[in-house]
Amino acid sequence: MYRMFASLFPHEPNIQQETQEEHIEKNSEEHMEALRDLHDTYNHPIKCSYRTNFEKISNKKNSISILRQREMGLIQFRQYPQARYRLLNRLLPKEGEVVASMTRPTFCGQFSDDGQRFISACQDNSIRLYDTSSSKTFVQLSEIEAIEVGWSILDTALSPDRAQIAYSTWSDCIYLVKLDENYSPSSISSLCLQPEANRFSIFSLQFSKSGSEIICGSNDTCVYIFDLEKQKRTLRVKAHYNDVNTVRFIDDSNALIVSGSDDGLVLVWDRRALNETQPKPVGVFAGHTSGITFVHSRMDTRYLISNSKDQSIKLWDMRRFADESTIFKSRIASNAINRVWDYRVGTQPQTLQRHEIAGDPSVFTYRGHSVSYTLIRSYFSPAFTTGQKYIITGSSDGCVYIYDILTGAVERCLRIRNNQYGTGRDKCVRDVSWHPYDSYIISTSWDNRRAHVRWTHKISDSTEPYLSPPIETRTISVQTPSTPSSDQSRESSRIFQNYIFHQSHDSGVNIDIDEDESLSEQ
Repeated sequence: MYRMFASLFPHEPNIQQETQEEHIEKNSEEHMEALRDLHDTYNHPIKCSYRTNFEKISNKKNSISILRQREMGLIQFRQYPQARYRLLNRLLPKEGEVVASMTRPTFCGQFSDDGQRFISACQDNSIRLYDTSSSKTFVQLSEIEAIEVGWSILDTALSPDRAQIAYSTWSDCIYLVKLDENYSPSSISSLCLQPEANRFSIFSLQFSKSGSEIICGSNDTCVYIFDLEKQKRTLRVKAHYNDVNTVRFIDDSNALIVSGSDDGLVLVWDRRALNETQPKPVGVFAGHTSGITFVHSRMDTRYLISNSKDQSIKLWDMRRFADESTIFKSRIASNAINRVWDYRVGTQPQTLQRHEIAGDPSVFTYRGHSVSYTLIRSYFSPAFTTGQKYIITGSSDGCVYIYDILTGAVERCLRIRNNQYGTGRDKCVRDVSWHPYDSYIISTSWDNRRAHVRWTHKISDSTEPYLSPPIETRTISVQTPSTPSSDQSRESSRIFQNYIFHQSHDSGVNIDIDEDESLSEQ
């Protein structure tokens, strides 16, 4: 395998030599400055506020809930998020329970922007919408039977106002489902993108912040934008040399776009200076040695991450693009590996892994998870609860990985213990979603019996968070739902209350009660 791989690199030097050059490059002054800048952004986090229309949270009046809300910033935010981050960093999800099972593999699962809804898409041609208005709620609101599905629904997106769902499949169109007040489909319309390819599919799509546009990445190497107000395609850019597996808006302005492809490149586009006839990206990130499966923005026009079939996630700084030499080397490596290994068949051979590219401008590389069988997705953790300090990703080995952005360490490896059901392909965790305002995660798996698993940190007698040692990578078993006794509930509340006071005291946050607030239970 190695000889076959090496023969496809006539212009590449010895792999060991390349690795040494990369080591020198990574220790350059420029790279060290990039790392210092990254650390500075977490030492001085961007202030964020709680944005949700869910009133039940603010209506709770018992002492534990009010103390918890105060610590999380829901009451008296005080504009100092560090105390909240320190608390919730100690409460990273670690225990799981199955919340939904399917009859076919599930491809997508994401929370709405406010965390009140969860949308799921399965290969049984159905889209399901769930109520997630509290951490204990996962109730199906509706099941929508998609039309004209080719093989499977590949991606879904819920509009910002939760009134529409867009989905894609093997078709010349994307499809728009309009929901009524009961979240039932009132209509399903097809939005034709008018591609030039005979066999066409959209692999990735996303609504704009205003909900007026949908951006798409396709197998014909192009990026599309469909304007819902004008009811027509307004952009078609031949962006890459291979399938465009993922596209995202970089910020809320909708002017900047990022795309990732099987050519191994991540491209940044500015719509204000984009010409369809001669498209030119404003910057290129190169350093991966295989195709890109997903990209995600920190929404600060500064940092991006990309997940790749080379079994790594890379963190990029938008001020440090790749030069022509690095772009050429990355394309050569991706083309060579694509010829000798099909990620849909199985795991990548060791001989094809860790081939570093000289001049790689990435700030950090994260390894440990596995990318095969499908387009595995990765995300920054939420800003409100974690300060985006982590990266969360699915994995084809059936695990959910949580990386520390600053150290690259695997903070959690969430896996169903002793799961002997099915093959490796059947266990694949394709998508993950961290609730934007609560500290739990829902994973989406091809394991039909465990299509969606909710991962939480449960406080009990045996797991007092402030007495627990630092947790390294560990295997987590799925817990069956149970109703604790009243004594256990009171004990859990006592532990959590003690924990809040300890954390508040250590962080210097004043938890004195204002005159207009009451800690008495009502």
